[in-house]
Amino acid sequence: MLGGNYAPGTPKEGWDHSTAWLRRVLEDVWGLDLRVVERPFTLVGVNPALDAFVDVAADLKQTAETHAVRSGREIAGLAASAAS
Repeated sequence: MLGGNYAPGTPKEGWDHSTAWLRRVLEDVWGLDLRVVERPFTLVGVNPALDAFVDVAADLKQTAETHAVRSGREIAGLAASAAS
């Protein structure tokens, strides 16, 4: 996602044109088992137009980080199981 929030129900819903395209390539073409962790509002604090979303962005960042850590641990567990 490129700095805004394109999640369902937001004014910019559907504007994220990169994630779906990357999924097509990585999952469908290359056959990867892909886990996507999305983090909206990455430009809050950089783009003054998004300054009203500081608190929301902080919550979304924490959620994304939690999801990324959980996914990383799952993948590490799968790799360890496969190696033994």
